[in-house]
Amino acid sequence: MQRDYIDNYCERTDGSFWSEPLNAVSNVSFLIASIAAWLFIRRVAVAKPAGELYVLPALIFLIFFGSSAFHTTATRWGVALDSGSIALYMLYFIALWARLYWDLPWSRAWIAAPAFLAFTALVALLPLRLSGMYLAAVLGLLVLAGLLFFSKHPDRKQHWHWYLITALVFAVSLTARTLDGPLCGDIPIGTHYIWHTLNGLVLYLVTYAAVVRWQQKLAGNPGSAGPR
Repeated sequence: MQRDYIDNYCERTDGSFWSEPLNAVSNVSFLIASIAAWLFIRRVAVAKPAGELYVLPALIFLIFFGSSAFHTTATRWGVALDSGSIALYMLYFIALWARLYWDLPWSRAWIAAPAFLAFTALVALLPLRLSGMYLAAVLGLLVLAGLLFFSKHPDRKQHWHWYLITALVFAVSLTARTLDGPLCGDIPIGTHYIWHTLNGLVLYLVTYAAVVRWQQKLAGNPGSAGPR
């Protein structure tokens, strides 16, 4: 008998709204990250309009909404909203990263988005049982950390550890997501809720790093690597 709902995760046992309680409730991690990022930006962006920064917590909130919708309704439109909101954040962030760290105008920084899509397509060709988009994100964070670590600009170099730490947290998160199915027999509640919980931290960390870099550029002080 064909299901009329999407059953991608161990915790779901039927098509009811609350069939994934942990997966649904753990989305609050994204809501917390969105609010915390918004408040942080509001606190530090007092001398100059920061519209490009406020897009980040807005997109994190969209992820909260999309993921919550999918893990409650288990519909095709829910999964599209879930995956689409995450992809949108990634594409915007990589373009913003190019603008903040390479000092590119938006007319050129946006090229980083299709470049990341091409990178994701290449990663998807690897013979691994992992989502190409998420594995590309982990590897991409490591690449960003490496670019900053080997940068000849001290003001950029000091930010490398943020991206390495985030990559490590995301790697643990992706492991939890990947093991949800294989461990279903031993852990009936699954492990996908760990993915949500840690990804709230991942999104806040990269947003925090971007805001700190923005503040550093605004102050024109290479030695300033944190909020005042």
